[in-house]
Amino acid sequence: MAKNLLYLSKSFLLFSIQLLVIQSGSLTNASRIPKFSNSLKDLEESQKGQRVEGLREVKHYLNMFGYLNYKDSNNFEDDEFDEALEVAIKTYQTYFHLKVTGKLDTDTIKQMSIPRCGVPDIINGSLTQPQFEFFPGNPRWPFYKRNLKYAFQSSAPPNVELVDIKEACTYAFGEWARFSDFRFEFTDQVEDADLVLGFHRVDHGDGLPFDGLGGDFAHAFPPTNGRLHYDADEIWSNSLDLLPYQTDLKAVSLHEIGHLLGLGHSAFELSIMYPAIRVGKTKRGLSSDDMDGLLTLYSDPS
Repeated sequence: MAKNLLYLSKSFLLFSIQLLVIQSGSLTNASRIPKFSNSLKDLEESQKGQRVEGLREVKHYLNMFGYLNYKDSNNFEDDEFDEALEVAIKTYQTYFHLKVTGKLDTDTIKQMSIPRCGVPDIINGSLTQPQFEFFPGNPRWPFYKRNLKYAFQSSAPPNVELVDIKEACTYAFGEWARFSDFRFEFTDQVEDADLVLGFHRVDHGDGLPFDGLGGDFAHAFPPTNGRLHYDADEIWSNSLDLLPYQTDLKAVSLHEIGHLLGLGHSAFELSIMYPAIRVGKTKRGLSSDDMDGLLTLYSDPS
């Protein structure tokens, strides 16, 4: 098989991203803060051996992102803080570089309350530390597929116009193209597209329903599936001066395109593949960890 043609030099690996902090303002839609984030406050300092109403929500959350799996599915529906939940919380704390206590302490609750990508952090059944990860089996685009066409197809209208969506995606695809031999081209013909991007609400037919404002803001599938779905209920924006309730469309697009190319999540907080992006803050550009991950995935000639 022909060798991969990624042009990632040592100098590119020194590239660092900047975190841009936005001006503060008032939250105009506070009534729509996710119920999960509110209920977490009542669980603070919960620990093994206790029974606390609402723990089942934490169990479902940790299961969704790969940290907890019971042989008996009924265990997901009770509020018992058992040993499996303690282990799952310790693994979660390790991944996000928190103090490992096994308790639902303040820092852990704060991390769980941050809106994030819907793709699991642990997808091989084990925790790899630190930095980038891949999907099971390391799926990737074949060596002859470096020119990828993308199209838009949505089932729900977002709060932004098509021109804004195109602007965000052009920027995001351009960033990944800068550090690789991938090239991306927009097409109006969905049937000709390798990648199909769109906005959807709640249950939209892929088995990964969205949860309304907050929570999971998007998800994408690994090569060569090519699907990227944004939650139409989020309040999206391309502005550098985001309001406190707006989500950076360019940052989320950058992140999800990484999944389309085969990258999993990274435990490196400056990486665009870090699973959480704070509402009201921008995060633009790729880190050395992102570029190193892409290089590693596509450098194997086999």
